[in-house]
Amino acid sequence: MLPICGKCHSAIKTRPSSGYLSCSGTCEKRFHFKCVDVPESLQEQLESVPGLNWKCSDCLKKCVSFDSDSLNVFLGRKFEEMVSNLKEVFSDLKTDLIKNAERQIKDTFIEPEPVTSFSSILKNKTKPAVIIEPKNPEQNFAQTKADIASSIDPANEKIQIAKVKSTKNGGMLVSCLSSDQNLRFKQLAQENLANSYVIRELNGISPRVRIVGFSQKYEEDEWVELADYMKSVNNSIFNVSSSCKIFKFWATKKKRSTYQALLQVDKKSYDRLMAAGGLFIGYDYCIVFDGLDANRCFNCNNFGHSSRVCKEKLSCPKCSSEHELSACVAENLKCINCIRMSIKEGK
Repeated sequence: MLPICGKCHSAIKTRPSSGYLSCSGTCEKRFHFKCVDVPESLQEQLESVPGLNWKCSDCLKKCVSFDSDSLNVFLGRKFEEMVSNLKEVFSDLKTDLIKNAERQIKDTFIEPEPVTSFSSILKNKTKPAVIIEPKNPEQNFAQTKADIASSIDPANEKIQIAKVKSTKNGGMLVSCLSSDQNLRFKQLAQENLANSYVIRELNGISPRVRIVGFSQKYEEDEWVELADYMKSVNNSIFNVSSSCKIFKFWATKKKRSTYQALLQVDKKSYDRLMAAGGLFIGYDYCIVFDGLDANRCFNCNNFGHSSRVCKEKLSCPKCSSEHELSACVAENLKCINCIRMSIKEGK
């Protein structure tokens, strides 16, 4: 089918290079040379110069003309819009990448559980309590318990008893459900039983730390002064209300000219000491260790005795079987003490 002229609407029968023009505008129509009044000189240029474009009068009317200032303003506005859009795209992309990275890290790595020291475990196990001991050394626990029961009624005082235990010299330890109830129980005991009994409060086991690195030995009568000095020169660890008591001071085994001290401190000071890892005492930098050690047997792996006096069966600390650790090839870990506790509790 022959192309149709956009002006006269008749068929164009001649060759493209010599018979008609194609509009490069939006209409994309074809026109006879004679229909668009193209001069002969322009016809020759259109025929000889490849890529030379021509638009019909209708398409030229549709074209928008810009002066240079208006064009610069227009292009500048378009550029700013493009930059703003790119910033939003990259910001969203950055947020998505960070979220995906965090999700992958959480899925890949499992955060280790915080290591709890042995002294912290014992401290948590030992709850505050009130100890009531008779002034009469011949009195037994049954009589003490009867006197306390007749003087203090937990139901009337709204006190919940959590633990009752006999103590030496016929005394009784009473632990309540909360510290406020312990305080109330102590007050009632002092009001009703102070004439015949000694009443005191048990606050639990305070944490202990071992400090290694003293260059000189301190005698026992110097320990209080040394503890006060340690507090005064380490303000980032100790404060005015901090508790610090030295109850052992001895030389290290590896180097007899280096000394170490065993301290009993309050919980907050203990946490700060363990986090710091060390402290200066004068010009000596001393290293801090957890000071509440457990004596463990290397034969049966139980606590409270050494392998020299152990009468139990051999136990592997890794898998709990009856062989040496060096011969163990097990992949699954089993704690022999946990197994013993489960058997004891009937689990």
